[in-house]
Amino acid sequence: MHKKHLLEQRRLQLSKAKLRAVSRTSALLSGFALIAMVEVSLDDHKQPNGSIPLIIVYSILTCLVVGVHLLALMISTCLLPLLEAESFLQYKEHETIYIYVEFTWLLSTGFGIFLFLLEMTIICWVKFFFITQHAAIATTIVFLPIFILFCTFLLTFHRRLVILKLSQHQNELDQIEKNWTTVHLPLVNVI
Repeated sequence: MHKKHLLEQRRLQLSKAKLRAVSRTSALLSGFALIAMVEVSLDDHKQPNGSIPLIIVYSILTCLVVGVHLLALMISTCLLPLLEAESFLQYKEHETIYIYVEFTWLLSTGFGIFLFLLEMTIICWVKFFFITQHAAIATTIVFLPIFILFCTFLLTFHRRLVILKLSQHQNELDQIEKNWTTVHLPLVNVI
């Protein structure tokens, strides 16, 4: 029972650390996206024939980046005080809270950062497309390996976490089965 309590404490500390990271990351990136939206000068886009789709994509991405990060920030702001409470582990629904923590962490560090990288690429297209298209293309070429590395790391890391979780649950099930079979040994009739 002591081992289970230590594992719960460790899981609780990890969840708190994830929520703190989400709070910092989401606040920083949503703030940066808002400032970038304000600071990007659209004076070069007075020729509406080619720039309208680019500006639409940029505005959609900016809204998504800000929205995703503010959602993650709001969830982490609501959950962190609950996790900080001394009596959290006695709370009946604490397993559900861990699901929200994982969702928030993936939302901010996975989806949110991916959208942010896309937005950085689109900002360069908005800024440089009508000045020099070569700069916009160069930006895409530079960001492409970053996207690939980001996605590769994210998928590999998440896959390893899932394998670790499955292994832990399998060990718990094996332990339960072992305990159950030792307690409920079949009675043998000796004649």
